[in-house]
Amino acid sequence: MIRISAWLAIGFGLLLGVLEAVRNWGDWQWWPFWVVDYLAAIMLVVGGLLALRGFAERWLSAGWGFACAMFWMSFFGNYRDLMEAGAQVSAREKTLTLVIGLMFAVALVGLALSLLGRSRRS
Repeated sequence: MIRISAWLAIGFGLLLGVLEAVRNWGDWQWWPFWVVDYLAAIMLVVGGLLALRGFAERWLSAGWGFACAMFWMSFFGNYRDLMEAGAQVSAREKTLTLVIGLMFAVALVGLALSLLGRSRRS
């Protein structure tokens, strides 16, 4: 399970970095709101690479945990905004919230796989 979580982390981390650049290109938010995404991406890629080499698997779990916390806040913040806006919500905002929710779900699966894989080796 660790290998699956590690490969998922590497792909997810790289995709996260690209999507963050695409989302913000030309209209960057205040730096704390986008640096956190790159920090999560770096943690996932480094954690995945370390886990594939057979050591420091806790970094993989830490990366997934950080990503879960980040996506939790992002998803529920966007969801709240959708509910408050009602019918005036753009299709772009609905799509963004859906994508964030799907990424949150993947992060939860990655975290579960990394923790289950670690507990079986202990």
